Amino acid sequence: MKAIKIAIVMILVLNGLSSFYNWLTRTESDPGYQAQQAVTQPQAAEGLDLQALTLLSKEVRSGQELERRVNEKGGINNLDLNSDDKVDYLFVREFGDVNSKIGYSLTVQPQKDETQEVASITVEKNADRAEIQVVGNEQIYGDQAIFNDWTAIEREQLPEQSSAEQRAPMYHSYFYPRPLWFSPFYFGFYPPYYAFFPVMGRTAYVSRISRSYNRGSVQRGRSQFQRSSGKKISNPNKGKTANKGISRSLQKPTNTQKKFQATRNRNLKSGGFGKSANRSQSGTTRKGVFGSSTRRSSAFSSGSIRSSSLRSRSFSLGK
Repeated sequence: MKAIKIAIVMILVLNGLSSFYNWLTRTESDPGYQAQQAVTQPQAAEGLDLQALTLLSKEVRSGQELERRVNEKGGINNLDLNSDDKVDYLFVREFGDVNSKIGYSLTVQPQKDETQEVASITVEKNADRAEIQVVGNEQIYGDQAIFNDWTAIEREQLPEQSSAEQRAPMYHSYFYPRPLWFSPFYFGFYPPYYAFFPVMGRTAYVSRISRSYNRGSVQRGRSQFQRSSGKKISNPNKGKTANKGISRSLQKPTNTQKKFQATRNRNLKSGGFGKSANRSQSGTTRKGVFGSSTRRSSAFSSGSIRSSSLRSRSFSLGK
């Protein structure tokens, strides 16, 4: 009887050791391993809702304001491409023709000297409407992650013509000539309104977006007006891909990104470098280009999420 017990114990020990060895040596090409990763590793695309970004585009008046709105606490940005449990900073660059069609490119720097485009926005003037189109980067969102919407552009009445009741169309300064915004910030150097906010859970993030934005007006697919207008503008960040630094699961990763993630996963299993080092303590405010950690309320619009009123908003800031 004693010999039987010893044999059973030995069998259990050997089975345990075998399972542990298989877990350590499991490769990224193993379907079981990939299925497990899909469950445990959140998708990068879950960190920025493109429909909410489309609606936010109706509220902002410049790339500078857009950059602030997406990066302030409580905004729509919940991206964490490098898996350090802190929300990544989104850099915004304007491009195009400010008189008729303006573009915004949103990028992340998951680590120093690496840039990944996340999404692009184009806003095109169509008489008294602004046609908006948002395109998600295919590596993050997959193919055809495109949304569109529109909002009214207010016409203002010239003061000297008020008495004569002659209405002269005058587009708001959104489409007036001005310098294009190019984010002055970079990896490790951020504005005072940004801190390394902790990443929200998926359920909490979806709930926050749903409460803050009514996405019923947003249509999936390309803007028909922008498709037919023929107005082309060049996105300087198109095709920019981070070869290193992205550890979140991607829809269509490049071969280089796959290799980086595979190497990272192997190092994690063998007790290697692990997660990226925290760049700052959560909630710590960083000094930036304005030279002060004090929140500025006059340079930008409010950073809180505001409800979209389904085309009732316009591009006017007032007279």
